[in-house]
Amino acid sequence: MDTKILVTLRMIVQPERRSDLLETMRGMLEPTRVERGCLSYRFYEDVEDRNTFFLLEEWNTQKDLESHIRTDNQRRLLALMDLLSEPPELRFNTVSHTAGMDLIENVLKTDVAR
Repeated sequence: MDTKILVTLRMIVQPERRSDLLETMRGMLEPTRVERGCLSYRFYEDVEDRNTFFLLEEWNTQKDLESHIRTDNQRRLLALMDLLSEPPELRFNTVSHTAGMDLIENVLKTDVAR
């Protein structure tokens, strides 16, 4: 079984510290993306709240994620928690199966056949 680890981190930054958060995160993206086992490492701003950000990570294995957690970049990320206006929401999800547009197409085909 090919299991992937998806990490989601929701952060709400203090408005006056927003630029500090952005500057630090920009410097962390590329170095993390080239780490062994990193499949994706993306940082997004919420379109409804400019002080809310999401970090989405995808790791090939649990071992790869654990290696990442030990890096200086991860320590920098933990230090950023001081810039937040409330505790972050962090989730680690283990995914053993992924579907794409084929799932939607199959559901819609089933609906048409009814």
